[in-house]
Amino acid sequence: MKIDPRKLIKLSVCQIIIWLLAACSLEPADYPTPTEPTADSDRLIILCEGLWGMDNSSLSLLDHGVLTNRWFQQQNPGRHLGDTGNDILQVNDTLIAISVNWSNIIQYINLEGKAVAATENIPNNRRLATDNNGFLYVTSYADNGYVAKIDLRTKEIVDTCHVGYEPEGIAYYDGRLYIANTGGYSTQTQNHGYEQTVSVVDAQTMRELRRIDTGCPNLYGPVSVSGQYACINSAGDMYTIAPRCIVLNMANDEFRVYDFPATYNCAYQNRFYMIGSAYSHITGTYAYSTHTISLPEMEAHEGLGNYGEAEKTILQMQSPYALYISPLSGHMYASDARAYATNGYVYEFGRDGRQISRYLLRGVNPSGFVATTFSK
Repeated sequence: MKIDPRKLIKLSVCQIIIWLLAACSLEPADYPTPTEPTADSDRLIILCEGLWGMDNSSLSLLDHGVLTNRWFQQQNPGRHLGDTGNDILQVNDTLIAISVNWSNIIQYINLEGKAVAATENIPNNRRLATDNNGFLYVTSYADNGYVAKIDLRTKEIVDTCHVGYEPEGIAYYDGRLYIANTGGYSTQTQNHGYEQTVSVVDAQTMRELRRIDTGCPNLYGPVSVSGQYACINSAGDMYTIAPRCIVLNMANDEFRVYDFPATYNCAYQNRFYMIGSAYSHITGTYAYSTHTISLPEMEAHEGLGNYGEAEKTILQMQSPYALYISPLSGHMYASDARAYATNGYVYEFGRDGRQISRYLLRGVNPSGFVATTFSK
């Protein structure tokens, strides 16, 4: 992504100052106390990215209203999750996978939070997908961009496939992988521009079949899936090319482009929900929006539909950072990264969009959620 070198210097100095202040600051006085468990709330595992290079990724557990911070450290004494947790995914009934970007590993935990294995040597790993048939797929920015295939029985890499530069989000459908290419990570140092394609890969042979040209650059961020449809964000160039949202029908490769971003998106009951974050290097400001897209009509609507009451709270957040709707309870969870270097908030909303609670995490940049069940 194009950034003025002078801004980089200023940003680096400001980042260091923020880190130091964050390390010394006291928690806000309104740190929420644990609440009584509610019948329809979730057992929710929350991934906090941490700060790049600081080795402070973490997991929190929100169990029916009771928040446990530093949950991974509690369940695994003396261990750290790693540096820059990027994605989290439940891959089967007993196993959760976490991509830890700068530690170059995929960490596996059981539903109790115990570390059980790791896949190493996937540098700069990004996003995860599973075929629900014993294999995990991971995108990586390394080596000009590739996807790794992992056998979940052995946790070993069994194959790879090169795709576009800096592949980001990934989806699996009917034996094929759909990988959103960005090209944005290396535009400062490499002789190439943004990508605007989705690579289609045969999951069995791990061979690229074709590329779908969306016409929208920098396909950055998570990809959510609802049946045969995938929701993809295009971040634009943050100067003159505006961000967009793309909904791809993976059954026939047809897609539709919308004139708003889907920076943080999720799927629930035949509908995509999204918080759009449009940043401009020209003004130095963010503009936030909320939309839904109904399926299969692929019709766009402003706001968050049945969760409309949550919209005002979300748009007033300092830095909206993730959106998730639990497939178990239907509750919506949205995170606020605040200053990106301080402990973040997670808000819980009921099925009617009314706020149930706000939780202050002891973790930085909460970005991933898994609602799961566990019985001892």
